[in-house]
Amino acid sequence: MRGEGRADLIGHLSELRARLIRALVYLVIGMTAVWFFLDPLYRFLVGPIRKPLEKMGGEMMVYELLEPLMVRLSIALVGGLILALPLVFYEVWAFVAPGLTSGERRAARPLVPVSGLLFLMGVAMGYLMTGSAVQALLRFNLPETEIRLSLNRTVLLLVKFYLAFGLGFQLPIVIVLLAKIGIVDSHMLTRRWREAVIVIFVAAAIITPTWDPITLTLCALPMVVLYTGTIGVVKVMERRARKATEREDTLAG
Repeated sequence: MRGEGRADLIGHLSELRARLIRALVYLVIGMTAVWFFLDPLYRFLVGPIRKPLEKMGGEMMVYELLEPLMVRLSIALVGGLILALPLVFYEVWAFVAPGLTSGERRAARPLVPVSGLLFLMGVAMGYLMTGSAVQALLRFNLPETEIRLSLNRTVLLLVKFYLAFGLGFQLPIVIVLLAKIGIVDSHMLTRRWREAVIVIFVAAAIITPTWDPITLTLCALPMVVLYTGTIGVVKVMERRARKATEREDTLAG
């Protein structure tokens, strides 16, 4: 028995290593594809801040020799990861799925594409709000002070900002999973909405790259709306579960 358990463990580790290697290959392929379109992607990435920055007479500057290379590598890494995510999710699912029951697989299967869609929606929301956030922050500039932004730091800040929105939009997935395993229900979510709003703002403060109230509020408000909408989704899930239970009781009776 001990030998069989060790063989199973070695087999799982070998499978995990193979899937990790494939995930890294997907990432490298994605980075390579992004590299060929890096210049237009860079213009698209910094697009929301150009107009407010030019309006204030500011510009982005290169302060270090390696800065342009680091920016290109950062954009290629993030873009390659986004391109590779569907295949990476597949590798994760293929590794985890054999250990789940048929009911757990049916419950988790639709969450993977929905999670990806919500992530993209969050990134899009962050992109659309960036211009307003930058314009509001630049208004705090002091008199007789020129605005010169570091290219590397600005691009990294934008990437973190977009990713923060993408992660924040995963809130419905977390709530649905908690509801499926019975930790929360619609009544609890409705009754505890005040505490939930506080938790959302704390989470937004953690995942946002800056601590200013404007960025924090812009990130937290969509999450509050998603929280409210997810309560409706949980209610639908509960009604379906009750109907399924009633059908089973009827058949058993």
